[in-house]
Amino acid sequence: MLEKFNGEWTFQRAAHLLRRTTYGPRKRTIQEALNLGLDASIDKLLSEPDPVSLPVYIDFEDDPQATIGQSWVNLPLDENIQGIFFGRGKTLYSWFYDNCHKEEFNIVNKLSLFWHNHFAISDDIGPQMSWDYLNLLRDYSLGNFRALTKKMTINKAMLVFLNGNENIEEEPNENYARELLELFTIGRGPLAGEGDYTNYTEQDIAAMARALTGWSPWNDQTEGHYRTWAHDKTEKQLSHRFNNRVIEAGQEEEEYVNVIDIIFEKDEVARHISRRLFIWFVNSDINDEVEQEVIAPMAQLIIDNDYEMKPAIKALLSSSYFFGDDIIGCMIKNPLDYLMSLTNPVQVRVSQNIVYNYRAWLLWHWTLEKMGFSLMQLPSVAGWKAYYQEPGFYRDWINSASLAVRKKMFASFHYLYVETDPATTGFDFVSYIETLDYPLDINSLITEVCEVLFPKKLSQEHIDLFKNSVLEGLPDFEWTVEYDAYLQDPTYDKRQAIESKLSNLFETMFSIPEFQLS
Repeated sequence: MLEKFNGEWTFQRAAHLLRRTTYGPRKRTIQEALNLGLDASIDKLLSEPDPVSLPVYIDFEDDPQATIGQSWVNLPLDENIQGIFFGRGKTLYSWFYDNCHKEEFNIVNKLSLFWHNHFAISDDIGPQMSWDYLNLLRDYSLGNFRALTKKMTINKAMLVFLNGNENIEEEPNENYARELLELFTIGRGPLAGEGDYTNYTEQDIAAMARALTGWSPWNDQTEGHYRTWAHDKTEKQLSHRFNNRVIEAGQEEEEYVNVIDIIFEKDEVARHISRRLFIWFVNSDINDEVEQEVIAPMAQLIIDNDYEMKPAIKALLSSSYFFGDDIIGCMIKNPLDYLMSLTNPVQVRVSQNIVYNYRAWLLWHWTLEKMGFSLMQLPSVAGWKAYYQEPGFYRDWINSASLAVRKKMFASFHYLYVETDPATTGFDFVSYIETLDYPLDINSLITEVCEVLFPKKLSQEHIDLFKNSVLEGLPDFEWTVEYDAYLQDPTYDKRQAIESKLSNLFETMFSIPEFQLS
């Protein structure tokens, strides 16, 4: 069994759990986790998430089926209407980011992105197919891995992206079969010989490609459509890596199910997905010790539970390894995590008007693209390099270009929100510190904020740097005097003076290297 954490349950450890499983946890959520304890916190994280609303139009007015503020999902699409694909498709970005921003004590958004990276797509596949794909990931985020793989095999977006629609009896296309084995399920082991990758062979790719022939995304249903004329109905011989199994002839539209079941009979599938989850949630260093003490027992849990993922994920997040001192703060935030860690902990104000709200998130989508993070346009079928490319892994998120964008995000945040909705103020630090225990004391204020924003305790040099950004060399009591004067007489000018000082404080906090870590 995976060794369970039995140390002291502290605010820092509760914050670590929530940083890795949610986006930019707020103090009250961290405090809730602290009060609940480890087991109850993880149970809540893995509980059924709240239902989400559908994406809506934000600026497209030419669709006779729906107007601005209304959802287009599942409505007929007239391809002759200029701009309708883009008008619908771009709202999916805003919808996804808006869900990540909403305060929810649940792992579903982080897991949805994990599965998006695992079953990566990168193609212009159309808004309805994109929605169905994202919805599938959310629905199965804590479900059965085998069942999700079956669904993904005939998912329209995947059929388009990996050429499943071109995979017919006369001209088998091996793209999906190759990635199904190499990336999605069993993984490519060390090269054992020509065309032999230890876990499977080129013969298996070819045979499984033939077994998967016949599917098309071009219909009015949520899933792909089976075309009997395009399916190879002969038997398919697998290699010694699959015990020389024969995929029997005559299975028609159920043959893809048999293919997935055959693959999942191999225990290496559980080990492969365990490694991917470990890299996503814990650390990129999978050494022999991690293989033996974490990956092996986690994989066995997956097998014992027939590929239901929740027990293994629960064991991983409850483990002593997850809460190790060297694990806390070891990960560089991906761009979405970085954005949400700017907005969520300080409770940035967003518009209550969903159209203005979506417009703001769409502007941030273009910013995230500049940092190498583009939803539904992943750099390759292998996903983002940060989660598979040795030896850099998470360091791939940081380069001269992306770091420059990160540094500008704080300064540009207020401008972007004002441009999208004049009634929205963006950062409101004065209101935020009113939620703290003792904002009158500058030392208490800084300590409390640091516990929320940073994974580990900072040095006294950092604390002094933060204080100086507010006090500019003046003694500590000057903050108490000025803030108390504002509380006694909260005029606009006094509030703006306090807001300016707090803006300097948070800009300094957000600028240090430690803020890049999770």
